[in-house]
Amino acid sequence: MKSRYIAVIPARGGSKRIPHKNIVPLQGKPLIEYTISAARNAAALSRIIVSTDDEEIARVAEGAGAEVLYPRPPELSTDTSDTLDVIRNVVSTLGQQDEYDDIIVLLQPTSPFRTGEHIDRAVALFRSSGADTVTAVRPVTDHPYWLWRVRKGFLTPFKTMKHIQTGRHSLPADYIENGSLYIFRRSLLDQGTLYGSRIVPFEMDTVDPVDIDEPLDLMWAEFLLGRGLVLTG
Repeated sequence: MKSRYIAVIPARGGSKRIPHKNIVPLQGKPLIEYTISAARNAAALSRIIVSTDDEEIARVAEGAGAEVLYPRPPELSTDTSDTLDVIRNVVSTLGQQDEYDDIIVLLQPTSPFRTGEHIDRAVALFRSSGADTVTAVRPVTDHPYWLWRVRKGFLTPFKTMKHIQTGRHSLPADYIENGSLYIFRRSLLDQGTLYGSRIVPFEMDTVDPVDIDEPLDLMWAEFLLGRGLVLTG
């Protein structure tokens, strides 16, 4: 059975920290256009679909070259809406094509520095590794060995005091998801998850996966772009 890689870009209109965040200008270009451009530059993708409840986002996305599913159902457009439900809505709209093993490539529009090359490399990793899920990660900057929690007013090691006292040179390599890219089999949606039993990391540099959630993130992204310290598209 042939595999078809379908990019899904969920882009809700409502956002509190940065109003209309998904189309806020970044160096004069609507934020979502960076992700659509990256998807269009990825040779591995069969389709690029934006799901939105917002007319202006739909117009920008269509102008940037994406297929647009608009309007998204209202129950999938709230602050508490589940991304999995949004993806289910997209794939049910597409319908089932039995000759294909559909692979979903989830691309968040708030990650402008994930490029088409990143996507193609991650797809190649998915193919070669036999993964159920590939997720983008970056090395942690605040290592979990050094975490504390408060119990009855006192600090207690999240793990053990031995872990707390581990020197930086002895720390194991640990990673955190950066949220910019997930690749998973469509069949996992029936299980209510995007994580299969075989999860393979796609490591990215610390700078590449900037996730724009707050105004300070936007300022940082503007700085990186202005200084030519990141690539896009």
